Amino acid sequence: MRRQEISLTRPKRRGRFLKFAALFLLLVLSGAALPHLLAMGLPVPSAGEHADAIMVLTGGENRIQEGYRAWRTGQGRELCILGAGSGVNYDLILPGRPTLSPEDLRNVHVESWSENTLENAYSAKELISERKYAKVILVTSGYHVPRAYLTLRTVLPGSVSILVNPVGTEWRDRAAFARAFRLYFVEGLKYWWYRLFLFWE
Repeated sequence: MRRQEISLTRPKRRGRFLKFAALFLLLVLSGAALPHLLAMGLPVPSAGEHADAIMVLTGGENRIQEGYRAWRTGQGRELCILGAGSGVNYDLILPGRPTLSPEDLRNVHVESWSENTLENAYSAKELISERKYAKVILVTSGYHVPRAYLTLRTVLPGSVSILVNPVGTEWRDRAAFARAFRLYFVEGLKYWWYRLFLFWE
């Protein structure tokens, strides 16, 4: 009789554990997805709108190309590439540099010391203070937008307007979906860590 009671309680405990694990997983997935859903409401450049500068956060595919395109089409007066790395080759990071005039090149600023999103934000703050920007366009990968915008909005003066230009990715192989899920999931969790960290800054 005793053995029967023990055997009956084990399935109940296992069922409770599975429910708890499923609830925990749902909360984690929801927490990772929420920043990306909220980012869909962030301000984006409207047709014909111009900013003082386009801020490109390096580290992802097509970011510099998109920032350069936006700058060349007149969306921003100046182009700022943040976190380009030491010993950067300007001909490699600027698609049309050979055709740029000396006047155009004076409006391109390449910074090489920042190595993460927070340092990117402080680098942007220095440029804004020096160049007196009032409106900037943030260019970064779509999955990086929530954390990048949060960081810049926290670090930059409240008087500076920030618009976002999310850069899409070109993943066409079979592993593209898994890679995208991983990037969005990890960035969603990083968002909450940054939010907590910046709260105490």
